[in-house]
Amino acid sequence: MAALTTQNIVAAGTAPTMGAAAASDTAEVGNGVNTFARYRNTSANSTTVTVVVPGNTSYGAANPDPAFVLADGTGTPTEVWIPLRKEYDAGAGDGRCAITTSQQTGITVAIVRMG
Repeated sequence: MAALTTQNIVAAGTAPTMGAAAASDTAEVGNGVNTFARYRNTSANSTTVTVVVPGNTSYGAANPDPAFVLADGTGTPTEVWIPLRKEYDAGAGDGRCAITTSQQTGITVAIVRMG
């Protein structure tokens, strides 16, 4: 598991530095409206990126874990930008959430904060 570093997007423009995705990473959720996980796929396989949401609903069932399909990136890389909502906070007191990927070959990630 890797603790991903948040990169700030500045008014002059920024190209976030992408790093290799692990099977399970943690990322800052920020204020819940301006922080995103940017995943990119350059492999011939699609992958599923899942945000692990802690806790239960008011009915006692586990909160659903949102899953995002990142299509295969053969020829043209594909991307998905996932908003990191405050509800995704794992509750460890560090303001971070857990994110998993179903496969890591050709998958890169950057955590970005707007503003």
